[in-house]
Amino acid sequence: MWNTVQRGRRYMKLWPKHPIVGNLPESQVIPFSKLGARWLPLAAGVNAFVQWQYLGIEYAPQIIACSLFIFLLPLQGYYWLGKRAYRPLPIPLVRWYQELKTKLNQQGEDIRLPSHRPGPCYIDLARVLQQALKKLPPQDY
Repeated sequence: MWNTVQRGRRYMKLWPKHPIVGNLPESQVIPFSKLGARWLPLAAGVNAFVQWQYLGIEYAPQIIACSLFIFLLPLQGYYWLGKRAYRPLPIPLVRWYQELKTKLNQQGEDIRLPSHRPGPCYIDLARVLQQALKKLPPQDY
């Protein structure tokens, strides 16, 4: 599980922030995961403090469980991204991936799939998109 979370964090850093990928779920999950990672630990601490003040020591297990749940919510986004990163692309995205790969190879880039994968995954699409956004003119992607 920890490896999946780490893959999700790497995939999150690799995914391009561009309007061309705005309709894919990653473009919504990534900003929420970043926001959660930034603010939910603070919210968990405030939650624990407030509940401790109002409920007292006899509710300590419930307070800890609730605060731990809030604290760990960003991991759900990282886990989802880690699972999604190595899921095979659907056919329309495979075609788009192949087009971008062909255009980049014509520009002199060396884009290849890793030999252990039968087809492109979402992380491969993210890598190709990063290269395409850097090298190709806007009308080509």
